[in-house]
Amino acid sequence: MEYKVIAFDVMGSDNGLIPAVDAAIKLLGEQKDLKIIFVGDGAALKKELSSRKHNPDQVEIYNTTEVIEMTDGIMDIRRKKDSSMVRALELVKDEKAHGVTTGGATAPFIAGCHFILKKIDGIERPGFMPVIPTVVKGKITLLLDVGANLECDPEDLVNFAVMATAYSKAVNGVEDPKVALLNIGEEKSKGMELHQKAYKLLEDHEEINFFGNIESRYLASGIVDIVVTDGYTGNIALKAAEGMGKSLLTEIKTALTKNIFRKLAALRLRKAFKEVAAKFDYKNHAGAILLGTKSIAFKSHGSSDKVAFYATLKMTYNAIKNDVVNKLKKALAE
Repeated sequence: MEYKVIAFDVMGSDNGLIPAVDAAIKLLGEQKDLKIIFVGDGAALKKELSSRKHNPDQVEIYNTTEVIEMTDGIMDIRRKKDSSMVRALELVKDEKAHGVTTGGATAPFIAGCHFILKKIDGIERPGFMPVIPTVVKGKITLLLDVGANLECDPEDLVNFAVMATAYSKAVNGVEDPKVALLNIGEEKSKGMELHQKAYKLLEDHEEINFFGNIESRYLASGIVDIVVTDGYTGNIALKAAEGMGKSLLTEIKTALTKNIFRKLAALRLRKAFKEVAAKFDYKNHAGAILLGTKSIAFKSHGSSDKVAFYATLKMTYNAIKNDVVNKLKKALAE
């Protein structure tokens, strides 16, 4: 069997390697054509894997002696050459793995992707792209950039739109994805010079199905398939949405358990509440692909648990299965 191989950096996240291993074992049990190279503390990984049922053919351990910590900077990618993050990226560069997943520090990971994996020709700034759940059944929205670049120019936003369009077609099966520009209003004249220039370029681009401007309050509306913006604005919008969703679900739970009568009424709707909670729990959509690098690279939250790591690994697997990078290259060339 020809395996789809993920190099999984299990070190450097906030919760240690146990939730990472648990998530990987779960996905390996579901995807028989998947192999995961666990990159990190070899002795600890051997101990954890030995206590979990799995197919040994689907698992490999790559021992490393260093860790990129959350407090480390971009130059630690150069200094810590035997770190799990660096070695995982090198496995992809050397074509021993088809994609990489990490929950480690963001800035060093971006730097590592630049230095080791390199950028696709024609892409000046790769962008982080997570998934936003929507109120429309079975529909998601892709948002980028959400933090890889604090500043972008209009051409970057067009490249984001082209790459996200190719990704949406390849992975999500959307025939003609609608692309919107995140702005403070719907009118064409809204926003700063960046937004006005980007609007014109997106509007004139033959390969982009441009919807127009969209306000952040409509991110989960399902109106569009893709929303493009600069990394600073996108990061704020994403974290605001995640925080609001978490707070709203907590408030609903508190209100429904306030007294015995509400508890009894809530029992009848328990399944419905669970479905909504799962849909809008950011942990179930925790991964963000760095679009624009020559290989598939996914970043999970630093605070990822088993649920979040599982979601990110599954997104990595799907990107590999759907040959995302080659489809992005083709879309950019056209």
